[in-house]
Amino acid sequence: MHIINKAVTLIESMVEDCGISDNPVILEQENEVVRCAYERGALLRVTFGGRSAGIATDDPVRTTTKPSFMFGATLGKPALRSAAAGILNALTGFLCTSRRLHACLPECHDMCLKELERTISGKKIWCCGGMDQIREHFASQVVDSLQDADLILVSSDGMISDENGVIPEMPDEKYLFIGPSTAGVATLTHGCHYCPHGRTNI
Repeated sequence: MHIINKAVTLIESMVEDCGISDNPVILEQENEVVRCAYERGALLRVTFGGRSAGIATDDPVRTTTKPSFMFGATLGKPALRSAAAGILNALTGFLCTSRRLHACLPECHDMCLKELERTISGKKIWCCGGMDQIREHFASQVVDSLQDADLILVSSDGMISDENGVIPEMPDEKYLFIGPSTAGVATLTHGCHYCPHGRTNI
């Protein structure tokens, strides 16, 4: 099962008796273009119950739907997984289980990179996703093979497009989810998440 599908099954059980799964959720273009340094793609704002969250994706979907659209769906296309990941971000924010809902401000980027240096110091890393800045800055630590890595970094584009099942349904400490767009999935699957300066509100 794709990790986003797994996260959907987990949140479905959380909201099953809450009566919120048929409330509207809005996916729209993010006009405040403040992005995480490690993410790429279009930025969407996903709003549910007055709480918003961001999602960066190469396959944006702009629509009004309901969380229940995800339940039992195959989510076989990247665009559908993008929408689901964005909705998971907003829902976990609404339920107060996730606090990193939007990218930090640009003045935090240098500090974030230095903290990431300490986090991955001495480790061989493999990147599941673009993360051009990480690949360049940590070039001496990046390995070509997943099997050779001590730590696998997962960005939103890597998570959404992971059709080969590199990321397990319930990731262990070898996987580190990067940026606010992965927060909902990481929270629900108890994955390790790195976004030290992400904002709850904008």
